[in-house]
Amino acid sequence: MEQVAAGAVPHFEVSSGSAGSDAAFAAFAQSVEDVFAIARTGTDDYRLELRAWHLGTLMLGSFDSSSLSFERAPALVARSGLDHLLVQLYEAGGFQGTAGEYPIEVAPGDIVVFDLASTLHTQASDFRNLSFLIPRAFFESHLDDPGALHGIVLRPDMPLAGILASYFRALVERVPALQADEAIAAAKATAALATTVLCTYAQADRRTSQPILSPFRAIAQTLEAGLHDPELDAEQVAARLGMSRATLYRVFEPVGGVAGYIRRRRLSRAALALAAPENARRKIAEISYENGFASEATFARIFRATFGLSPRAARERSAALWTLPQAAGGAPADPPEFARWMRTLRA
Repeated sequence: MEQVAAGAVPHFEVSSGSAGSDAAFAAFAQSVEDVFAIARTGTDDYRLELRAWHLGTLMLGSFDSSSLSFERAPALVARSGLDHLLVQLYEAGGFQGTAGEYPIEVAPGDIVVFDLASTLHTQASDFRNLSFLIPRAFFESHLDDPGALHGIVLRPDMPLAGILASYFRALVERVPALQADEAIAAAKATAALATTVLCTYAQADRRTSQPILSPFRAIAQTLEAGLHDPELDAEQVAARLGMSRATLYRVFEPVGGVAGYIRRRRLSRAALALAAPENARRKIAEISYENGFASEATFARIFRATFGLSPRAARERSAALWTLPQAAGGAPADPPEFARWMRTLRA
């Protein structure tokens, strides 16, 4: 976990007013390169006012920007090493696009959630938003499958969503004055409120007519414990739990089926392991075997088919940020350091 500087919350700032349009856009693009690839879509001079803070277990930012497109492609999912959810409150403007395979549209006052283990493509008008990057672990005690939140939109007329929006605004207003211990406490409170509200509304998500209820959690725990076994399949899981395969298939139908769930979890765990600096000296074959792939060749083929690049390329592209120096004291971070914060963010 990144240490919060005594007496000051680590922060990052970019302004087109002082840096100029081109320099501000370049700094923004570099700072969020692990989250999105961004592109300017307007013809006028680019405008940006960005302030962001690192609270130890989550990050938050205030963004006021000219129109942009945002892309999170499969290759970026693989190499970024991010296992977080991005929660955004749009104060002005909005966007249209897709979250995974689902269409999405966001208007002023809406709260939207993106799972960074999935893809997205959006086209935003001029906008102003508050963004919160929260590790997945905070959601896992509240929701069987946090990935079900990907693309969910909470409208401002939803009572709990209104409470959450008001809290987000209050936090961003006051965070510059926080001391280190206060910042850590604020991060915990923010994660608790956000996960509770979002997971409450997740059960009414437009994509499923029924919530994912128990016994999903028990089955998922069994699957997680067995992901290292290349023989793991629906028949084996059903036998271990004493249930029929038909029941097992029915429980997992809302998340794309048993086989698909196993494959996604194996690939996600392997991608995160490849990106982690503590695994830099481990062989790719070792990581593939511990995540249930029968051979390194099979792993490489499936990984490339899913993410569009090889495991080795994903590891090499993710390694560069870990060699960057850390910002000192309470001075504003530069774009590479800001990007590194996201990589080291943990619950």
